[in-house]
Amino acid sequence: MNETTQTPATIVHGARIVSTRAAEHASIALDTDSALAIADGRVLARGDDEQIMALAGPDTELIDMAGRTVLPGFIETHIHLAHYGANLLEVDCRPTATDSVAAIQDALRAEAAEPSATEWILGWGWDESRMAAGAAPTRWDLDAAVSDRPVLLRRTCAHMAVLNSRALELAGITDYTPDPDGGRIVRDQSGAATGLVQESALNLIPLPAKTNEEVARGILLAQEQFLSRGLTTVHDMATQEPDLAALESLRGHGLRMRVRPWMWALDGNGFQGTLETVIERGWTSGTGDELVRIQGMKFMLDGSVGGRTAAVDEPYEDSADTGILIHTADEAAPQVIRAVSHGLRAAIHGIGDRAVDTAVEVLTRTAQQCPEAATMRNRIEHCALPSRDDLEQMAALGIIAASSVGFLHELGDSYLANLGPERMARVYPQADYAEHGIIAPPNSDCPVTDSNPWPIIDASVNRRSLSDQVLDTAQNISLARAVDGYTRQAAMASFEDGLLGSLAPGSCADFIVLDTDPFADGVDLRKVRVERTYVDGDCVFTR
Repeated sequence: MNETTQTPATIVHGARIVSTRAAEHASIALDTDSALAIADGRVLARGDDEQIMALAGPDTELIDMAGRTVLPGFIETHIHLAHYGANLLEVDCRPTATDSVAAIQDALRAEAAEPSATEWILGWGWDESRMAAGAAPTRWDLDAAVSDRPVLLRRTCAHMAVLNSRALELAGITDYTPDPDGGRIVRDQSGAATGLVQESALNLIPLPAKTNEEVARGILLAQEQFLSRGLTTVHDMATQEPDLAALESLRGHGLRMRVRPWMWALDGNGFQGTLETVIERGWTSGTGDELVRIQGMKFMLDGSVGGRTAAVDEPYEDSADTGILIHTADEAAPQVIRAVSHGLRAAIHGIGDRAVDTAVEVLTRTAQQCPEAATMRNRIEHCALPSRDDLEQMAALGIIAASSVGFLHELGDSYLANLGPERMARVYPQADYAEHGIIAPPNSDCPVTDSNPWPIIDASVNRRSLSDQVLDTAQNISLARAVDGYTRQAAMASFEDGLLGSLAPGSCADFIVLDTDPFADGVDLRKVRVERTYVDGDCVFTR
């Protein structure tokens, strides 16, 4: 236990407090204690009950955990906070809510019958791989439900959407509209636009802007869910100016979790780029405070495996398609170099092996132009299929793999169908990342998949899909390393190693209380639940 003379405001005792640390031979060790002393939102001391209870004063609050397991608050390093918040105000088309085209049609009819201040009907979350018949909805399916108002439904990956005929008309999309650079208007065998649009084709859609009140309301709805999952800090990976304004309006008015915005760099996927605005305002990585702190700029290179828009070297199974590379290295490198040269870290979306190769090349060129890049912990988002050469270069340049290994749980069966067994054996290679010393915090990419960390931790440890299929075993990692990814490594992803993710003395008193000890034998990790969540020592969620 460290020495302290300050009287704690709160003491947590009778717990099994577990945190992680790097150990010999690139392994992860667990540190365990039974009590914490907290004051001013910080951990004062940590040790056994006798040591910590001796620090109590007459007004110290004592919280008996009755043997429950306590972990540092989890840090979600790739999520879409404002986007998901908006989704929660839209039609839920996830397979758990609408498992067929007919069910989507029923949901649209019900939404159309409700009074609305907006013309557009928006929805999200459909996934043809988990729907009856296995086919994506089309404009004609949507027209059969709603034809007099524009309808847009985003696929779960957010790299594709389906529009009805009225929405296509407002977007100016006809059967003869050429595909935009970096995008695709999907057509049937006769050449007719099916209503499906991919990647940069989403930029053609004139969606109405949301009000500050709508954005803020959505953020609070998303926060409620995230805190219930033990997420005390989230990295928002597509932040735009209205999102920042909404976050500021919630300061002191309900925002309790920490937010780490990555500003959306360039126009694309229906979002407006902010790179030039951020540079003009003089914002850099680290601008902000412990509640909201800007991280850098988010760039896009490809799409998703589920939508077959991720850029791969070899065609998808039973197809000649190799996805969409939105930008070449020659196109992307100048923009990334511009960001880094202005003190802004880069996070580059790259899923397919062709896109990951491109991202590594871009960051290599950036390091050659900007030597400071080698210590900035720039990131490749998702990073599903790195080559051996990519891994070595990532390690040399200190590049973080923001690994969406959580996709293996919800989307693993779809990945296997699209990539085949050979590629599946090396997708989201957590063991390889560890072997190369690459920081690789796991993430959900919510709303692409559910934000609950425990099925994602299970996917890291057991490589098990939603259907209980074991996808491979070569890339399994230990439970200690998986938890380390959500805590210590995730804190490193925002240069907050000593502040978050450890429950070390001096760090933020962000922690979670579990209903089950995940380290006990025979525990189904997918069923672990959070009972309470604390931020700065204050309880912000209780089940």
